[in-house]
Amino acid sequence: MVSYEDVKQKPRTLMAMTSLKASEFEELLVSFAATGDEETGRNLTKGGRPPIIASMADRLLFILFYLKTYPLQEVIAHLFGMSQPRANFTIHLLSRVLNKTLDARGHKPARLTEEMLSRLEQETRQDLGIDGTERRINRPVNDLGQRIHYSGKKNATP
Repeated sequence: MVSYEDVKQKPRTLMAMTSLKASEFEELLVSFAATGDEETGRNLTKGGRPPIIASMADRLLFILFYLKTYPLQEVIAHLFGMSQPRANFTIHLLSRVLNKTLDARGHKPARLTEEMLSRLEQETRQDLGIDGTERRINRPVNDLGQRIHYSGKKNATP
C-alpha cells in the first residue's frame, strides 16, 4: 500500500505523484486535516468500521495523486489497498474536503468567466505563446521530399 511516510523520503516521487514539495504538502496537510475532521464529522470512539486510509497525510496523498495522474479507480484502489467501490466513495469524499480546504486558503480555481478574467488582469503579462495548430504545407514534387513531409493523414477534413 502506498503511504506518505514512504513517499516523503523520495522528493522526486512525491513531486511526480502530487506536484508538491514535502514542505508544501505539509503546509497543505494542516488545513486539509482541519477541514477533513469537520467535513467527515466522524468520531472513531463511537465505533463503526475503521477507515482504510487511516492518516490524513495518506488521504491527502490519495486525492492529490488521483487528481494529478487520474488513474482508473481499479488501479488506485489496488495501490491503496481497497476495493474499487470504496475508492470511488473515497475520491468523492476527499474531493469535497480538498475543495473546501483550497477555498479556505484562497487557492480554489476560478470557474466563472468573470472570476477568471479578473484574476488574469491581476497576473503579470508574459510574452509566450504556443501554437499547436497543424498547418498545410505545399507538398514537394519529388518522391523523397513527399516522404519527408508526409504527416500520416489521408485527407484534409473540410
